[in-house]
Amino acid sequence: MTSTTISDSLDRETVRSASKVLLAGVSLVFVLYLVTLVPGIDRLVPQTPVTFAALASAVVTVVLVTLLLSAAPKLASLARMGLDGPRVLVENVASVVYWLVVLAAVLVAHSGLAGLVTPVLDEAVWLYDVAFLLAALPAVAVVAARLYSTLDPGAELVAERVAGGSGADEQPTGEGSASSRTADSSDR
Repeated sequence: MTSTTISDSLDRETVRSASKVLLAGVSLVFVLYLVTLVPGIDRLVPQTPVTFAALASAVVTVVLVTLLLSAAPKLASLARMGLDGPRVLVENVASVVYWLVVLAAVLVAHSGLAGLVTPVLDEAVWLYDVAFLLAALPAVAVVAARLYSTLDPGAELVAERVAGGSGADEQPTGEGSASSRTADSSDR
């Protein structure tokens, strides 16, 4: 097996694995929707302020968050494989993809667990939001830092692709320059 074949199979396996996780997530959301149509799902669980729908939603949310967190490194790897450009730019974009998926997992958890947790917290429901705020802020901070560190390499790449060449690497092509001497010697 050549290194190209190994690389191709790893790429294919990463794509397959990531798409499987995403399809599982979509399937879970669809199943949750179907569960909400079942009669009696909006009834309270005996001796609690929580409905059966909130309980089912919480279970699906935990599974969906787990799927998102397992998909984050795979999606970052796909971004790394699919992008062409300076290494620092590709790594920053892959990191942004990773942390955006982590942030999505936090937001899904906040939304999906609210029906189960907030009725129990009653007056202290603000603690629920504070906990998720503290969980989401690091992901937002990393995304912001990575986007900031991507500004210069991204601007350089755009300038190179739009205007062509890189200004710092170009040298004059006069008679005394190295590039004109090389061209003159190759003509002979």
